[in-house]
Amino acid sequence: MAIFMASTKSISRAKGQSAIAAAAYRAGDKLLDEDKDHGKTHDYKKRSGVLSADIILPSNLADGEISRAELWNMAERNETRKNSRVAREWLVALPHELSEQDRKDLAHDFARTLADRYQVIADCAIHVPTDKEIERGASPLNFHAHILLTTRTATIDDDGKIYLTKDKADSEISDDDRRKKGLPRMSHEVKAVRELWEHTANKVLEEKGHNLIDSRSYKSQGIDLVPQIKMGKDATHMERKGIPTAKGQFNREIIQSNELVWNKHLDDNQKTNDKAERTIADLRESKLFIAPAAPKPDFKPRKVTQESIDSTNDAVNRLKAIRLNREKAQQAEKERLRQQQIAAIAQKKLEQAEQEKLERQQRREQRLARIAMETGEFNHYYQQLEQQPLSVDQSHLQKIDQNSEFGKHLVAILATDNLMQALTRYQDDPSTTKHQRTLAELQYERLGNDLISHSQSALDSSKSTRHTVTQKQCTAALKGVFDAMVPEHKQNLSQTQQERLQSVSAAINDHSYDINRSRGMTLGF
Repeated sequence: MAIFMASTKSISRAKGQSAIAAAAYRAGDKLLDEDKDHGKTHDYKKRSGVLSADIILPSNLADGEISRAELWNMAERNETRKNSRVAREWLVALPHELSEQDRKDLAHDFARTLADRYQVIADCAIHVPTDKEIERGASPLNFHAHILLTTRTATIDDDGKIYLTKDKADSEISDDDRRKKGLPRMSHEVKAVRELWEHTANKVLEEKGHNLIDSRSYKSQGIDLVPQIKMGKDATHMERKGIPTAKGQFNREIIQSNELVWNKHLDDNQKTNDKAERTIADLRESKLFIAPAAPKPDFKPRKVTQESIDSTNDAVNRLKAIRLNREKAQQAEKERLRQQQIAAIAQKKLEQAEQEKLERQQRREQRLARIAMETGEFNHYYQQLEQQPLSVDQSHLQKIDQNSEFGKHLVAILATDNLMQALTRYQDDPSTTKHQRTLAELQYERLGNDLISHSQSALDSSKSTRHTVTQKQCTAALKGVFDAMVPEHKQNLSQTQQERLQSVSAAINDHSYDINRSRGMTLGF
């Protein structure tokens, strides 16, 4: 009996595919890719198994004409992205019960229905298994059609030339865009097209008196068949060489069991049909119901014994148990992998935390080593600075006895000022690091305290001098030093130091004023 198969997939550049190559292969044709940079000739004229290949236009373009090469080169040119979908394919199984012409008409009818549904152009190629494929296990009744559809809609100009528009077909737009157009999700659209193929094929099958196909799954039909497992290329290759495999044996048991289930299903159907015929016959005899005699099927129903039914039930139950155990094993393996992944993530986080801790420790050690080095460099610089001879304006010391108490304080004030100026230049040097600037600032602050202390002591020493001329000379020298020094350091000291320095400066000015006034002199500032 005929089987149902209708599946779809896209031809995409993201998968390294080409609409031109796909069309040439399915049609057994030779097509030239006209891309000047990457184009090449796809020649499949020698391939066998292609019964026919035709371009199917939508009904509104029936008067037009376009070649396969022109069509698919145009389809490729209209797509500009490197991951564009360049074609969509529908693969349908053609009923082997039909004649070759009926199969071709059915495929073309369905292709035209799709072309009209999406306003696209279809390229329909009908295949049959080759001798080589049959030798490798393919069924000789596997007639099928490859229907390639353009992803963009087609139209015709006033000169009768067909071209593809910039509009994507409804089958190629996103679910969000479909919703805006009032269309269902694409998954619903695929289901609708599968049902469309079912109705299209069943119409022909019914006319020819053959069994119908059903797009529903066996489970939805109430037929308890077990799906075969995927063999994989290695097991398939071994089976073709005559080497039995566990997967192959499992599938053979499934096939045998499914055959029993199918026989039981046919037997149940036959019993239902027989009962219906008896009921109709009884009604016809009583003249309560007149119905035309049902046409006799052209096949003999299979006889199924109770033993085979019991065997079928046993096989189905066994395979159900195997499938259930396999699903449990798969679920357990999935859970194991999940736990393993969780453990791996936790271990990775732990290792990452340890690595970060180690890196922080290394950075801390490097920072401490750098600070120690920079501190050593600053201390060495400052020691050299203290050992340098005093470089000041000697005019302030000309009339001052440097060995006197006042002279020592004045020399200390000038030396401190000299160090503070050097530290200011040191901080402004681009090669000085941030840490060294901080050390210089702290040392500058300590020197500021020394400066204020020596200044106050110098003022007290000047006031205690009994010799008037000496007192005046000391006060003038102190005021001269202070007037030259205070503006330079005032802004660099802290607020408290500025206030103390300002207080000492005011005291020096007041004392200088008092000395000059006592001698009948006026100080002009």
